[in-house]
Amino acid sequence: MSDQSPVPPVPPGPPSAAPAASDPLGRLLRAVPGRDWVAAVVAAVGGWVAAYVVAAISLLLTVAVAAAGSGPVSTGSSSGLGTGGSDLGSAGAPDVQSLLSGVSVLLGSPAQLVALADLGRLHGSGSILLLGSGSGSVGVVPVLVLAAQVVLAVVLTRRIRSRVLALPQLVVTAVVAGLVTTAVTTLAGLVLAIRFPAVSGVQIDPVHAVGIGSVLGSFVIGTLAVLLARPSLLVGRSTSVARALGALRVAAWQLGGLLVLLALVLVVVALVAQPSWGAALPLLLGNAAVALTALGFLGGVGTSGLGAAGSDASVFAGAGGWTWLVVLLVVVSSFAAGLALAVRRNDRVRTTLDWVATPVVWFVAGLVLFVLGTGVVSYQVTGSSAVGGSGSVGVAPWTPVVFALWGAAIEVVARYVAPVLLPRLGGGVLLRTARVVGTDPVPARPTVPLDGSAGASVPRAPVAPATGATGSAADGAAPVWAVPDDAAAPAATADPSQPDQPVQSVQPGAPVGQPHPSQPFVGQGAPAPAPMSPHAKKVLVRSLVAGGAVVVVVVAGAITTGVLRTTVWGPGPTARSYVDAIAQGDADTAASLSEVTGDASMLDSAVLQSAKDRPTDVRVGRVSTSGDTAYANVTFRQGDAQRSGQIVLERTGTSFLVKDEWRVTEPLTDRVTVSAAQVLEGADVTVGGKKVGEIENGAFTSLAYPGSYQVEVGGTEYFTGGTETLRVGSSSSPYADFEAKPTKQLETDAEQYVSDLIDDCAAKTDISYADGCPWYGPYDADGAVQYDVRSKPDLEVQSSGGGLVEVTSTADGRIGYSYTDYFGDAQKSEDTFDVDVYLKVEDGKLVSAY
Repeated sequence: MSDQSPVPPVPPGPPSAAPAASDPLGRLLRAVPGRDWVAAVVAAVGGWVAAYVVAAISLLLTVAVAAAGSGPVSTGSSSGLGTGGSDLGSAGAPDVQSLLSGVSVLLGSPAQLVALADLGRLHGSGSILLLGSGSGSVGVVPVLVLAAQVVLAVVLTRRIRSRVLALPQLVVTAVVAGLVTTAVTTLAGLVLAIRFPAVSGVQIDPVHAVGIGSVLGSFVIGTLAVLLARPSLLVGRSTSVARALGALRVAAWQLGGLLVLLALVLVVVALVAQPSWGAALPLLLGNAAVALTALGFLGGVGTSGLGAAGSDASVFAGAGGWTWLVVLLVVVSSFAAGLALAVRRNDRVRTTLDWVATPVVWFVAGLVLFVLGTGVVSYQVTGSSAVGGSGSVGVAPWTPVVFALWGAAIEVVARYVAPVLLPRLGGGVLLRTARVVGTDPVPARPTVPLDGSAGASVPRAPVAPATGATGSAADGAAPVWAVPDDAAAPAATADPSQPDQPVQSVQPGAPVGQPHPSQPFVGQGAPAPAPMSPHAKKVLVRSLVAGGAVVVVVVAGAITTGVLRTTVWGPGPTARSYVDAIAQGDADTAASLSEVTGDASMLDSAVLQSAKDRPTDVRVGRVSTSGDTAYANVTFRQGDAQRSGQIVLERTGTSFLVKDEWRVTEPLTDRVTVSAAQVLEGADVTVGGKKVGEIENGAFTSLAYPGSYQVEVGGTEYFTGGTETLRVGSSSSPYADFEAKPTKQLETDAEQYVSDLIDDCAAKTDISYADGCPWYGPYDADGAVQYDVRSKPDLEVQSSGGGLVEVTSTADGRIGYSYTDYFGDAQKSEDTFDVDVYLKVEDGKLVSAY
């Protein structure tokens, strides 16, 4: 026995309280495996790094292409080069601030492009002492940079993330990825802001693209990239969501394929043709492809705001006939998208909701292209007055509506064309298509007993798995209907002893043994297509040939019409015919192609044919169209000089829906101004022997075509303008100033006027200083004086440009006096006199000027 006393039993007490249940958020966070936390962060950071690298490469290529296109830099003269070398040698090392500014540009520009790709706006502001301040912003999405960010984020997520996440855990990891993307984009944009060195009197704030747009945009982009990396994880048991995401997947494949193809075409065109816009292509290649895609879907591109009326261009007007080739690509891809959508559905029986869902999906796709393909700009300047504005350029706002119409057309192909065409394409083609676009899950349908017993019933039809370790049908796995052709007709009933036998579900309320009316047109459960008779094959072949011929004719007609509207009936040919008529001296033809204003008397064939140095080697360059207005740049040679100008044309009408009529509203002319003295008022102005006008209010003005003209200004009885050469089309404004030149009649009449004045003065008996005679006196005369002109002076007539006539004597005249002085004595004397008389012409007569 033991020496220890027995321990009394402890009475049972109340059970201990269970540990407090953790909060739902904590349980949710703990349920996310560590691998998925890492996947979210790595995907966000990796996407940003990929975008930064692509942005840096795009900038480098843009700079390289621009530098290559600018050509070699002129070094100037040898003396200038020596001076420059001396300055360079004496210059010190750049200061620290300039180095930091250069580093911020090199490292910060790609970071700002990433922020722009995440829907940010590049902001800049500054001020200049005593002048004012200003600010501006530019918002444009570099599509290539955004594509790199999204693609790498999706790839990293699919590679790293586990496939056992439920929907709540998936949302949490997607939100984390969005937050990390926002943090990286925002911090990098602010830290790597572009800074400029300080300049006295000038302040420039750091330039960056961080704002509310970039914060929200980076969060949404980062979240959706991770959330939609495997869309099947979002489906769950909702077949409606799966079908909507499936249609979105088909739309993404169609638009993605078009964008890649058009981007390659743009690269080839830029390499071959080397257009002026090629320098910006490395940076805006994706944006150009987006704009072309919008045009191919019969949408529009244009501008709005910035103080000008908005204008749109489409394949029907302003975009060029070659864009109809893009329309053809869109038609073919839309037909293929309809077939692919039907492959994904694999069901002849469709709901009315699809008529809404499919256009909505393509409307959303068009909305995405509208956001990616539109750039916005705004500015504000404050100084002596405030000036500001905003505007946009890119895809037209109504383009998503056109995309919705294309979605309806794709639904028509999926409903009515695909069920007839797909069963005859072969299982291999359909299986490969299904692996690309995936398959919609088959909804579970209730079953009814076949024998009326309560326990025996047909199992539900197999449902495509929503999640799992091996993927799902919606993720591109082999579809449930992809089986050999000999299994296309399953048994009507199922034997429980044979689990591998296909199971056929029964519609509730249907007669026992009747199959569900859902009808796949290919694969398991689909009836094998009946063999076609020779007559049916012939009809099918003829129908396909006829349909293809109709499509070819329509597309070829559209392309031909577009080409004709551009090359034959467009503004370019009209501008070419107009300038050729000027070069040939045919002003009448040029006038028939233009709207001649009232002050255009020199736009005459006789005048133009008299001109020398008319345009030669005429070339019509770029023609841009904005609505009903076109601008044509023309170059030509005038003598030994190369000239250029711009012609503005207006569309005045359209015949037969396609034949446009254009007229020149701002012709290739310059305004000629001929000024003349007042005495030439009313004188005729003659060019090439034809009177084109007269001097009115001291001048004559008219429009004139390029050339060298001999302009003659007539005159009156006393004055003439003469002839001068007037050059139109040179860099300086055509202007000629005609001075009045005296005629022989003026000299004769002026001399006669002075001679008559001398005779009138000689006839007087008392002359004072105020009488205007060339002499006066004598001072000691008492009473009448008799004057006797012994000899008249030799005269010279001079005229100023203003029409003032001066008559002076070159040799003095002699005058004799006979009078009685104050003493009563008779006196006789003789004296000389000179003449200095000023005259003017008034009402066609010479009168004293004073």
